[in-house]
Amino acid sequence: MALFQYKVSDGGGAVSVLLVEGENQADAARRLQRRGLMPLEFLGEGSLAVSGERKFGWRRKFDVIDFTDRLVPLLQAHIPLERALGILGEGADDPYTAKVISELRQGLHEGRKLSQLIQDRGTLFPRLYASMVEAGEEAGALPQVMGDLRRFLLESRELRTFVVTSSIYPAVILLVSLGVIGVLLGVIVPKFASVLRGAGQALPATTRILLGVSDFVREWWWIFPVLATGMIMLALQARKEGKMRNWLDSTLLKLPLLRSLVLYANLSRMARTMSILMRNGVHLLDTVAIAARVLENATIRQSVAGLASQLRQGQRLSAALGGSPFIPPFMLRMLAVGEETGSVDVMLERVAERYESDLRLMVRRVISLFEPITIVTLGLVVAGIAVSMFLAILDLQGGV
Repeated sequence: MALFQYKVSDGGGAVSVLLVEGENQADAARRLQRRGLMPLEFLGEGSLAVSGERKFGWRRKFDVIDFTDRLVPLLQAHIPLERALGILGEGADDPYTAKVISELRQGLHEGRKLSQLIQDRGTLFPRLYASMVEAGEEAGALPQVMGDLRRFLLESRELRTFVVTSSIYPAVILLVSLGVIGVLLGVIVPKFASVLRGAGQALPATTRILLGVSDFVREWWWIFPVLATGMIMLALQARKEGKMRNWLDSTLLKLPLLRSLVLYANLSRMARTMSILMRNGVHLLDTVAIAARVLENATIRQSVAGLASQLRQGQRLSAALGGSPFIPPFMLRMLAVGEETGSVDVMLERVAERYESDLRLMVRRVISLFEPITIVTLGLVVAGIAVSMFLAILDLQGGV
């Protein structure tokens, strides 16, 4: 969804400027009207300022996980929400964080709900955050709901951290291997090449190929950093919504190993989100809408786009999800059991735990395979260079 900025008027006639999410401009206006606000003027799409301010060219972000982690213990200690926000604002180290908390607290003073204030801040908070807070406000159990939300956010960060930290060592090995090969081809081999070419004798085919590769590396070395920079820029561009993102997401699901990694990451996130929302009383249609939006892979997200309409027609959740080719039979069977026993949220939580465990196990396996493959490849390349030079030296001795 995009962000849209409106000048609105509330029931008391007070005029303010708000940011609201929506599929389009008309949808954003309808969302404002459902909240009892009258759109007066459309001011354009929201800017990046909703998720962070820029200082010295860098974008500063609001740490939602840290904010939630500090807020929950205060709420569970029966401290009023307004006072809890005041305590957080006073103890905030980052001026931007203090500013955001101050705005939330000011909104409470104006009589607005925390869920509405969070919705107005667009992408500053995760998509399910406002729905969870709203469910807690309606049920009168905000501390308990926020506790579930904190656990979800912490577990999500732990999973992301595990994947990132597990990738550091293989990345270092790959960079070192490329550096060693670059030094061999760009420094060591040319020194031997001057001697071999000065001898005036025909060189073996393998040696001629090696010298050609070495000359290419020395003359066109700048191509490699350019290609690396281009690939990074292309990857950043592919993260944005659009045709390139859709193509990349579809391609990832066609590759055997990457398909499993993408499915486990997306389905565990979807199942965890649905479990938390359903456990805290969020309506099923709202639950599936929010859960679909948290899917990062556009192809999987599109495959469940019509889920809400199928549920309105009376289909069960398991049957509706069965129409997607990316939902595994295990998840469908667990959902069916949950529907029969009235414990869908529990089954979804077990599905999320299973896929998160499978994802960690697969990442470990990929990393455990990557290291020996990289080392063996480096050894073969170095051995190939050494053998080619050794054969050339033997030919020189034979000619002498």
